[in-house]
Order: sequence, then C-alpha cells, then structure tokens
Amino acid sequence: MKNRKKIRKILLLVFLSGLLLNGCAAKEGSGEDADRPTATVSIRCDTAVANGMAEEDKWKGIIPEDGCILPETEVEYSEGDTVFDLLCQVTDQYGIQMEYNGTAGKEYIEGIQNLYEYDGGRWSGWMYSVNGEYPGTGCGDCQVSDGDRIEWNYTCDLGMDLEGADMEDAAEWKETHE
Repeated sequence: MKNRKKIRKILLLVFLSGLLLNGCAAKEGSGEDADRPTATVSIRCDTAVANGMAEEDKWKGIIPEDGCILPETEVEYSEGDTVFDLLCQVTDQYGIQMEYNGTAGKEYIEGIQNLYEYDGGRWSGWMYSVNGEYPGTGCGDCQVSDGDRIEWNYTCDLGMDLEGADMEDAAEWKETHE
C-alpha cells in the first residue's frame, strides 16, 4: 500500500514537471488519422489560485501556481462521444486523477487532480464550458462536435467567479440555501 502511494506521488511529480517544462502552451494532436474529428480540452483551477489555495501547504503538488492542470490539448474522438468521454480520455492519457459518480449520461465530476467539490468552500466544484458557454446539462449528455473547445474550470462561487458562466440564479440560490 505504501509503495502504491509512493508510485502515485512520483508519477504525479513527473507529470507536473512535464507541465512546468512545457508550460501551458497548446499540445498538438497526433494527426495520424486526419478523418477523425478533433476537439480541444483544457483543465484549469484559476479560481482556487485566486483564492490563495495554491499557497497553502496542503495543496502543494495538487494546485499548480498558474492554475493550469491540462493545457489546451487537441484530441481525436469518435462520433457520438460526450464531454465526459473526452474528460475520461485526457485524464487517462495524461495520468490526471479524476473521480465521478453516476452512470449513463448522468455523470457528476466530484474531483480532478485531487481537487474536489467543497475543497474551495461550500459553493465550489467543477464546471465545463463548450466554446465559451456553460451548457447547463450534464457532461455525459453533451455530445462533442468537431472543433469544439471544452474547458473544465474549478469554481469557488457557484460559477459566479467564472468568465462566461451565466449564473444569474446563483446569488438567490446561495441566499436561500445558507
């Protein structure tokens, strides 16, 4: 058990070192099969950084100082794939921890890179956007189209701290659910 934890920590450090060396620049797709559709996926936790979480010792190695967990990365996918399918693909491919619950289009993302809902406060968790818009549907229900730009963002304030997230009812929700 201790060896597994050591191996996971080493793999995480190797992965993070690669991100630091490469920066948050876009990664190129393989281009092996030009007929397959592609989309771009990124994973960020800028709000956690803005709230000072990256400076806390318990988040060292989990929350990157620049907020970039996965830079914009072009991936090939199959027709019918969903945003959830692409998240699974990139987290598997790049060794990023991800946990979810639910099945059959009702998947809910609990944590990515060991950053979970509620870690950044009562109103925190993961949200996704497609081409700059937050669709308001589950990631397992949202089908991907060729050229889509999918961004996974960590929110600390029900999405009100994310650019482009139209969360007009969030303030009222917070007031009625204190």
